[in-house]
Amino acid sequence: MAIIGQPVATEQTRSGHIAGIDSGNVNPLYVEQYADGVEHQFLKDSIMRKYFNIKSVRGTDVVGSRRIGNVALQAVTRNQRPASNSPTFDNIQLKIDTIVLARSNTFLLEEFQESIDSRKEIAVEHGLEIGKFFDEAFVIQAIKACQITNVDPDGNNSGGWVQTGDWPVYRMGDAALGTLPSVINRTAPAEFKGGTVIVLENAADETDPTDLVAGIMRMCQAVEEKDVEISTGTLLMRPAQYYTLLENDKLLDADFSTGNGDYAKGKVLKINNLRVEITNRFPSAAATGHFLSNAGNGNAYDTTTADANCVAVYLTPKALLAGETIPLTSDVYYDKKEVQWFIDSYLSFGVTPSRSDATAGLFTSTPTT
Repeated sequence: MAIIGQPVATEQTRSGHIAGIDSGNVNPLYVEQYADGVEHQFLKDSIMRKYFNIKSVRGTDVVGSRRIGNVALQAVTRNQRPASNSPTFDNIQLKIDTIVLARSNTFLLEEFQESIDSRKEIAVEHGLEIGKFFDEAFVIQAIKACQITNVDPDGNNSGGWVQTGDWPVYRMGDAALGTLPSVINRTAPAEFKGGTVIVLENAADETDPTDLVAGIMRMCQAVEEKDVEISTGTLLMRPAQYYTLLENDKLLDADFSTGNGDYAKGKVLKINNLRVEITNRFPSAAATGHFLSNAGNGNAYDTTTADANCVAVYLTPKALLAGETIPLTSDVYYDKKEVQWFIDSYLSFGVTPSRSDATAGLFTSTPTT
């Protein structure tokens, strides 16, 4: 039965199909072109895919990473048996239980089959959306990692929003701080430090080139004081903060930084020898209902106001544990029940904080829960 005035196709498959006219089989070359286009666009738009080693998870939906605490040194004394020192171990686990899908439907396959432009545009759109979602998940977890307070086997706290002594230790200036975000406690082996939080002093500091760089330098200093080799890391920044850096003469002036950027080209390469990446994948507001969030992981990908008030984040490849049970996969097929064609790209992955000491975040002057 047809709706009045709606065009009705008498054939669902036409010429251009492999194995002859109306065979119903999609030319695999076209599917390959689409799949390659999706993967190319995904890799082009995703910073995190190129930066992290994504573990392949097979035969299970859980991936883990072992962590070991420090080993204490001792002096050997004549006629005395050296004392035993057993380092503490723990295990970070990540469960991958969600498939993320980009889908386009079409009634007639010609839209996909006989136009290379259509295949290209669908591939670009799918790859772009998957790449954005992929990086957003990683940035969210990096921001959460820098807010983690580690609790060692002796009950000592370090890092994150924990209040110790004259808090905040990493406050830029002496201005009074408003409501503090909730402390995120995680157990950790001995000597594992928590994340680094730097809070800007004034609301205007995040767009002031001098104060912004001062906050980033303080962030780098705090990470290095935890014995983390910062040169292996990357600094991710929102566009507003990245372009603010272009106003800082010391980053561009040849007398201070040789070949470090170009004001006319809108490019800054490094700060404190850290590679700078501009990204729009920071959360813009507190949000719930993230596709990867569920009761099993404690809605780990939902964001708070404090998360949204992070303007820059530093991380190393060790900072996060990531895995995938289904790599990026593409397919084109016809469903008789739906009486239409499906053009799909999907993957199943997850990411979680691993080494919070290898992360740091720069927050606006009013971070709140």
